[in-house]
Amino acid sequence: MEALMTSIGLNLVQGLVLLIFAPLVAGIINKVKARLQKRRGASVLQEYFDICKWWKKATILTPYTSVIFVLAPVVYFMTSLVAATMVPGFLTGQFSVGDAFIFVYILALGRFFMTLSSMDAATSFGGMGGSREIYVSVLVEPAIMLAILINSIRYHSTTLSSMVIDYDGAYFTISAVLACIAFFLVMLAENSRLPVDNPDTHLELTMIHEGMTLEYSGRLLSLIHLGSYLKIIVFLTLFGALYVPINIPLAIKILLGAVIIGVVETLNNKMRLFKVRVYLGAATVFLLLAIIAE
Repeated sequence: MEALMTSIGLNLVQGLVLLIFAPLVAGIINKVKARLQKRRGASVLQEYFDICKWWKKATILTPYTSVIFVLAPVVYFMTSLVAATMVPGFLTGQFSVGDAFIFVYILALGRFFMTLSSMDAATSFGGMGGSREIYVSVLVEPAIMLAILINSIRYHSTTLSSMVIDYDGAYFTISAVLACIAFFLVMLAENSRLPVDNPDTHLELTMIHEGMTLEYSGRLLSLIHLGSYLKIIVFLTLFGALYVPINIPLAIKILLGAVIIGVVETLNNKMRLFKVRVYLGAATVFLLLAIIAE
């Protein structure tokens, strides 16, 4: 009983730690992009200021939306926070009891509610963004399952804490390198980053995730953005702990991952929507090759 309470306590503290640093990681990504584009860019703390600004503004609701519209940002944020408590990271270690499949479908629950809210608003942009989000998720989730399968085969468990790279064994292998590359590609798609989606645009022909948030304001918009920032750092933590076959501290892996995302987004344009299946198909092929090599 004492061990269980310790586990729950450590998981909750880790979730709060990741929540605190999530806007900072997003700010680092934007700062890297600005520097590579020869711009000064905003401070790495700008996302904190934006969250506070949105939180202080009034939330405007139309009489044509249902309770789903209000509930969706809360569910989206809470699913990201629960996912943050499940990943093996700085505090949980072997105390984490998060199952990988539960982790995937908790995040899918948040996406489901966001797509529902985009249709609940009954706007053309919201429906377009929601349909595109579902299209991408249908391609992303099988790839994530394959990535989990690789670690499940290697460590004979589906618990995230049991999938942490074993640096006492042979960890820098062909299978590990292929899985690392593939998971990074999937991570970009899952978090609506370039080249799959552009988080900085509101052009109707290109936006996916942003199309679902156009009708939100105030605290609801703040929760959506905070959930998105938290989701990025959760996947970077998972990426560093489970897939980067380099024996360095996890915090450095997260920082390097944020820098690499900034570099990749600077060097790539947003691809056309019908090419996303080719992009994620390539990631799936890498994962299949990694399973064969394993």
